Amino acid sequence: MARDNIAGIGPGILKRLFLFPGMVIQWLMYMSVGNTKGYGMVRQQTRLARSPFMTYVYSLGVWFGVLILVLDQIGVLNGTIEN
Repeated sequence: MARDNIAGIGPGILKRLFLFPGMVIQWLMYMSVGNTKGYGMVRQQTRLARSPFMTYVYSLGVWFGVLILVLDQIGVLNGTIEN
């Protein structure tokens, strides 16, 4: 039986909001699986696209990048905090 929730994310709006970037990345990976060459690469990419653990990894990476961009924008990273 097919399931719509490829990443396997449970209920909870905050959890879904936090994991949304990872879900988008995995959806893009799942949809682009036809562009890869070779059966092994297709299996590997599909496995990564359906992994709940990788949803957390991708989401943490995106939110960490957003945090770095925000801290850089307000001047925390280079020591020039603007008031």
